[in-house]
Amino acid sequence: MPYAGFDQDKHYLTEKFRHPVFPADSGVDNETLFNSICAFAESLGDLPYPVIKARCFEHVCREIQIDTDPHDRFPAFGCWNRNRRTLGPLLWKRMAEVNARHHQVSQPVVDARNRAGLQMMWKDFDHSVPDWEAVLTLGFPGLRDRARRYRAEREAAGRLDDDARNYFDGLDITVCAVIDCIGRIIDYAASHYAGNPRIEAEIACLDQLRRGAPRNTYEVLQIMYLHFIFCEHIDHMQVRSLGNFDAMVHPYWKRDIDEGRYTEEQLREYLACFLMQWGSINNYWGQPVYLGGTKADGSTEINELSWTFLDVYGKLDITTPKIQIKTARNTPKPFIDKALDMIRRGRSSIVFVSEEGIRDAMMGMGWTAEEARTCDISGCYEFSPRAASNGTCTAHVNLLKPVELVFNNGSDPATGYAVECGAPKLEDIRTFDAFYAAYLKYLKNLVDVCRDLSVDQEKYLQEINPGQLFSITVKHSLETATDAFSRGSVYNIADILLVGIGTAVDALMAVKKFVFETHELTLEQFRAVLAANWQGSEKLRLRALRSREKYGNGLPGVDFYARAILHFCASRINLRPNGRGGCFFASGHSAKQYFDLGLRTGATPDGRRAGEEMSKNLSPTMGMDTNGVTALIRSVTSINSQDLPGDFPLDVMMHPATVQGEEGLAAMHSLIRTYMDRGGIAIHFNVVDASTLEEAQKHPENYESLQIRVCGWNVRFNDMAKVEQDAYIERARNIAE
Repeated sequence: MPYAGFDQDKHYLTEKFRHPVFPADSGVDNETLFNSICAFAESLGDLPYPVIKARCFEHVCREIQIDTDPHDRFPAFGCWNRNRRTLGPLLWKRMAEVNARHHQVSQPVVDARNRAGLQMMWKDFDHSVPDWEAVLTLGFPGLRDRARRYRAEREAAGRLDDDARNYFDGLDITVCAVIDCIGRIIDYAASHYAGNPRIEAEIACLDQLRRGAPRNTYEVLQIMYLHFIFCEHIDHMQVRSLGNFDAMVHPYWKRDIDEGRYTEEQLREYLACFLMQWGSINNYWGQPVYLGGTKADGSTEINELSWTFLDVYGKLDITTPKIQIKTARNTPKPFIDKALDMIRRGRSSIVFVSEEGIRDAMMGMGWTAEEARTCDISGCYEFSPRAASNGTCTAHVNLLKPVELVFNNGSDPATGYAVECGAPKLEDIRTFDAFYAAYLKYLKNLVDVCRDLSVDQEKYLQEINPGQLFSITVKHSLETATDAFSRGSVYNIADILLVGIGTAVDALMAVKKFVFETHELTLEQFRAVLAANWQGSEKLRLRALRSREKYGNGLPGVDFYARAILHFCASRINLRPNGRGGCFFASGHSAKQYFDLGLRTGATPDGRRAGEEMSKNLSPTMGMDTNGVTALIRSVTSINSQDLPGDFPLDVMMHPATVQGEEGLAAMHSLIRTYMDRGGIAIHFNVVDASTLEEAQKHPENYESLQIRVCGWNVRFNDMAKVEQDAYIERARNIAE
């Protein structure tokens, strides 16, 4: 854990969790290391950058504050704050150097288009999964020895050039630093807590991991936690899944019980402590882990540990890890019902991901059935071949912005940034078809420019942050002596996320209705209304807001445009070459950009005011789906999920009264099955009522445990900004009507 304080009796974050204090004699505090890391790097002279980064990693491992505590099973590290990770300043400095050297043309364009809200783009190091099988079967010493063998073979063949030598040097320094740091923790624990039975057990566990691979459940949990901390919080490469947890850990779990090494009660306590590590770190977007799947013989991967995992997690008052359940026809219905019951009782950090939908999407992009069956679920909903892929979310495209651009002849009103794409001027548009064609011209520009900028921006990621602790787990990286995050994986994947489809369709439908069907105002008059942010036109705004023609209500004539727009985007993204020797894939995931890009988008014809949020994921605009959940699912699944192989997520909000009892549980289960049978891939739920949310907003001290599913992650309602809380309250009011 990042710091000690897990109370086994109460299972919550204690004050020590909230305000970590490390012993002064345990090392250097994170802030000091953070502020001095660039000076340390400069002191290394003109070493190759992969070696400099590895030496900086080693420096942190030797100096960072550590701790152990009799109340926990895992060591503490002083680098628990992800926003102040010690290598951050080094990487930011390096990024500025890379931008100046390689991106003198593209970076100003990226910045300008980000400011204008056409897109949101940054260099992403946060969507790759290590080869967990290699970590568990080899351990840190085995990973080191395997890398050394690959180096020796390459050297013997005369193929160890400078780049390969620097690559292997960086890996060796990094993994040796990990092993040495484990020894440092052992020495600290022995000197401060000698004779304490729990600490002695922890020391024995750590001692095994510095010498070899894990042999039992505790050692497996420990190495997973350690790899996460070393990789994500020190090496600055996010571990975007803890893997297929039940399938990976169950053999150790079962053997421990069968051989009498641990009782089930003891293993449950280890698991609870393990999960609390992420509850205490509490990254905003959560730590992914997935359960279930299908074995090669067609049977389910759900096992006794799957059930225990949900049971233990359900008793902890935490929002993370977030749990993805690989769901298929063979997934036991009682297991799904257990997860659904947890959701309706407030544990909404669970998403169901369809194996059939994943198979169709992945095989449609050229992957095999076996790669689809064994794929990793990572991030919020992403999926990719296990132990053979890396991933970036390289850009977010604002699907609503082209509507604003049509009304303003290609100019963003807030920044003045102009988009030249050959679209007609507003005064020359005479039909809705012409308006829609102009929308597509601007959309084509947004997608194509994002794609081209991404190609340029991603060419040099390894020059900023070589993923050394990630690379050492990936066999193909070792075989090619190439960074696994750059081009060293078999599949180098870059997703382009499409944001705001629901609101974009609503805006187009409002133009169609009020300008070209009822003729209540001209396009020029509508432009003036929007420029005034609806001031003086409130009655019209409310009519537009309450119009029946909204995406999410199962209306074929409306849903057609969502399907057409996303297919248009997909045709310009999927399988196009990216900047890392791989391909782009289109994604229906919006992340937080439904809110952030909304802030950069003016008033739109659907009744939305300037700066308000847009629809998230593939869901409708908040509160606009008024025909019920069945109609909502019809709308979303009218879209071809194979167009969005990056991911295909739906958010569903339900009133508590509709999910009560056995009938409510059956209704939720039926919704999941219907969604997946119609080609949907990922689905998750919020079960809340407006009155509870209103009370939580007024009296937050009484609702510390209230959780909300934001997009692909959970947060506590009290931690949300008021404007975000208000949106959920409004949505909850609508579903109650």
